[in-house]
Amino acid sequence: MTLTLQQYHPDLKRVWNDFIDHSINGTFLLHRDFMDYHQDRFKDHSLMVFNEDSLICCIPAHMVKDSIYSHRGLSYGGLILNLEGSSFIYDIVGSFLRYFKESAFAKAELQPPPLSYNAINIEIATSLKRYGFKINRILHNQYVNLEEEVNVSPKKSIGYRNGKFDGIRIEKSNDFKSFWNLVLIPQLESRHASKPVHNEEEIELLHTRFPEQIIQHNAWRDGELLAGITFFIKNKVVKSQYAASSLKGMKTDAVGFLYMEAMEEFKEKGFSIMDYGPVNERDGSVNEGLLRFKKQLGCVEEEWQRWEIEF
Repeated sequence: MTLTLQQYHPDLKRVWNDFIDHSINGTFLLHRDFMDYHQDRFKDHSLMVFNEDSLICCIPAHMVKDSIYSHRGLSYGGLILNLEGSSFIYDIVGSFLRYFKESAFAKAELQPPPLSYNAINIEIATSLKRYGFKINRILHNQYVNLEEEVNVSPKKSIGYRNGKFDGIRIEKSNDFKSFWNLVLIPQLESRHASKPVHNEEEIELLHTRFPEQIIQHNAWRDGELLAGITFFIKNKVVKSQYAASSLKGMKTDAVGFLYMEAMEEFKEKGFSIMDYGPVNERDGSVNEGLLRFKKQLGCVEEEWQRWEIEF
């Protein structure tokens, strides 16, 4: 196997996107139409690995000074592959390490997708460890396996029995604006003094580019928006990207209702994983209340690892 690395150039956009579409572990987040919506904020240094003339791996990345990172404008990056095999992956890791050293980078950091997304991510983590990568961050990611029985706590499902959920209507539409302005932004500001990563204009732009992958579920009752969840569809994985309730929605556990209804819907549609996201604060500590909420919805935990190596 003769491997060569080439830095991504916009002329290769179609080649990159076609590879992501047919890869084993790539998702729409790694499409250039998603990655490049905020290209002014990152100095792209994505790499493409070729075996002779055949593209076999894409590595979404950007650089800051003398360090290279899995694209921090995305949830993850790492090695995106179209072939399986431990020795094959090991050779690719070795090739980009040589590239980093020859390019005089001081540090490389990789954030692969969660291990639950695809078994190949476990092989990638093993190869990184063998080459001396160290874990520099662990997030406590929560997910449910939709191919197995999900054990939802009676504390969550009680709303079906005591009438708390009566009259709630779920609207599946493109109404991101109502959710952003009436629920998500006010709740993030009041509870966490923060803002959503994507503003209203950005999420609507991305939806126009990926209408089947970015969807909105809103819960209404008596003309009032109680809660909403923005889902990102990643092949057989559905990710809860944003979720929030109004104060009245919290009293009726409207978000819990949305999650339970969505689990049944996505299970029937053949999805394998529902990713509820990590429960970590910015300092890495665990938000115990959020953890309890997700555990009651049947979530199990996995360590989501970020790797780095210094030269």
